[in-house]
Amino acid sequence: MAKVLILHGWTNRRQQGHWQRHLATALRQQGHTVIYPQFPSTDEPKLVEWQELLTAELSQLDELHELDGETIVIGHSLGCVNWIQAAATGLIATPVDRVLLVAPADPRLLGEVEGLKVSLSEADVVAATHASTKTLTIVASDKDKWLPRGVLATYGIPLGLEPVIIEGAGHLSLDDGFGFWPGVINWVNDPEADLTQR
Repeated sequence: MAKVLILHGWTNRRQQGHWQRHLATALRQQGHTVIYPQFPSTDEPKLVEWQELLTAELSQLDELHELDGETIVIGHSLGCVNWIQAAATGLIATPVDRVLLVAPADPRLLGEVEGLKVSLSEADVVAATHASTKTLTIVASDKDKWLPRGVLATYGIPLGLEPVIIEGAGHLSLDDGFGFWPGVINWVNDPEADLTQR
């Protein structure tokens, strides 16, 4: 069974119907260990607070030595940027097995987020992001207002990855009608699973 950390995004209150909440419930029912924290000040996030909680929760997963299985991190939007910043500032002491960045927001659009310091044009940020995990996967829509330059230009090319594209899924948020998502549940159990399955 896996140990899974789910990182929500800006303004997300882990509401019913959101795919991350469905994911947490489904994985717990399957016997996985799941941590799905509520990050503070979600309407006016301060990255230092989000970083503190992220590293605290990750440390708790590290303490579960008696549990076999992978350690997996799944972020959405600002949650993805939260992970990248933690990696870039040296807060991820031990690489996890898999990271899934879902609809990672363009850092250029996140100027209101206090303490944000992520630029994928910097080679050390890219290297640290890869060093934070054994396997990095990106999935996003072809039409996302938080990725005006497209996920390939914003994340794929800088990180040297080919993103998985889900057509017409917006920001993969509840507001875009993106609720129950079998693909991501299956992906936790099998990294070869089809993330586009809805």
